[in-house]
Amino acid sequence: MPTPVLQPFIPPRIKSDSSSGTLELSGQVHQPFLPEALYLGPGIPTRNSAELQAFVNHCRYILGQRTNRTINHSITDLHEITPAPAVFAGHLWRYRIVINTEGILEDYCIIARTTNLPIVAALQHAFTVYYDWNASGYTVSIDE
Repeated sequence: MPTPVLQPFIPPRIKSDSSSGTLELSGQVHQPFLPEALYLGPGIPTRNSAELQAFVNHCRYILGQRTNRTINHSITDLHEITPAPAVFAGHLWRYRIVINTEGILEDYCIIARTTNLPIVAALQHAFTVYYDWNASGYTVSIDE
């Protein structure tokens, strides 16, 4: 599987329609690994500074007035991509994103193949990525 190529963040244009009182986004909306999106890849997703800021702003929007928000992506969500998730053994799967007043946690697992028949995909927790709200960077905690 090829490594995804990140495009530069280009914010969408906002068009105002005064007759209806609505705002509309125009142009292509760039969504760099947003929490709602499935992430499957050979390595940790990286973000340039603009993408990191867009990610943190989006998470702040998702949190809203709540103190905690959790988004889960089950291994069964891989069926949107393939009928046999075990083919992605060795790849990373982002299975949980926790957004709270402290910051943002992304939990990643490595997809493994079971040795039993039929062969199915299993998840082994690999690491957690923490982003604080100032969006200056992130911390990776690796499981041993």
